[in-house]
Amino acid sequence: MPKLLEKFKKYTSPVLGRYFPDLEIKGGKGSYLIGMDGKKYLDFSTGIATTVVGHCHPKVAAAVSKQAKQLMHICIGVALYEPYIKLAEEISKIVPIKNAQSFFCQSGSEAVESAIKLAKYSTKKPGIIAFKGGFHGRTLGALSATTSKMKYRDGYDPLLQEFYISEFDLAQVEQLMQSHSIAGAILEPMLGEGGYIEAPLEFVKGLRALCDKYGVLLILDEVQTGFGHTGAWFAAEHFGIIPDIMTMAKGIASGLPLGACVASAELMAKWSPGAHGSTFGGNPVSCAAAIATISVIKSEKLVANAKKLGDYLKKKLLELKEKFPAIKEVRGRGLMLGVDFGDSNIVKNILNYCLEKQLVLISTGADGTVIRFVPALNINKKQIDTALSIFEQAVSSPPSL
Repeated sequence: MPKLLEKFKKYTSPVLGRYFPDLEIKGGKGSYLIGMDGKKYLDFSTGIATTVVGHCHPKVAAAVSKQAKQLMHICIGVALYEPYIKLAEEISKIVPIKNAQSFFCQSGSEAVESAIKLAKYSTKKPGIIAFKGGFHGRTLGALSATTSKMKYRDGYDPLLQEFYISEFDLAQVEQLMQSHSIAGAILEPMLGEGGYIEAPLEFVKGLRALCDKYGVLLILDEVQTGFGHTGAWFAAEHFGIIPDIMTMAKGIASGLPLGACVASAELMAKWSPGAHGSTFGGNPVSCAAAIATISVIKSEKLVANAKKLGDYLKKKLLELKEKFPAIKEVRGRGLMLGVDFGDSNIVKNILNYCLEKQLVLISTGADGTVIRFVPALNINKKQIDTALSIFEQAVSSPPSL
């Protein structure tokens, strides 16, 4: 038994699910993880779509080190500090919402909780519409909107009241808005844990129109799609719509704990001081990492790189689909792509084969039938070709299928 695994089993809760029980890592650099044995693993999982500029990017690491030596923590409720304000300013420059203001927390789940609370508080209405296959987090409110895997909900009933789950069906959404007092509708523009399924363009545009018609706040959950993954700063850009509230986390701070709930100053003004808060949200070190991450994405033109190399990767994956009948569908945008095999056992075998060849891929989808490709935005073509070669070997290898 690997030495870390032995202690992991002894001292940590078994509730933690893991893709690879025996994978032990001591470091990371760029698009590679470094194993305890010194092996380099090409990482196309990026901490579940989190290390968007690669592991330990020098500029992010330097910003973290500098901030840690200056101020590690002081709750924003006690005193103002520059990184919190600077990050909010930087986010206002890249989101589609005009006059945007940010509330910082520690995770994607908390960002969603914040958005739900803002919607309810500002509208004085109780209901929330979510969509089938969505994943919004594992805290109780976020879980009440989550249906990507029903096992996430098992054992926690009753969940919060007045959450309504709809298909991508405008007639069904309108019926819910007519028959219930709805504060907000929360949507992942591309289902993350639900299998990398993009919401239909006309549905998203129609949802925006229905929200306007019935005075419902549209919440876009961009926790996984945000910060360049889809070849745009945020997936909202692909749909040509402006949400009322956005949630973000994951790639925001290159892996440090940080989330954000973003809305217009006009809407935020309806959230009374003290109605919500966070001791650790917007921690100075996490904010410094986020500021540096945004700077790197801009200076290295990584959103454009994600679009360009994402198109290349998708083209190659579609070619593999034509070659191997086991591949049922290739979908997604930018460097957020899913390959659906329709069979979780096939997926497990492929993932294990790839890991043996030092490529880290992980699954997604309700039944784990989809392999997701979410490398760092600064991945290069040579690394993509290496991953494709290993992946093709895995799909074509008889032991895998």
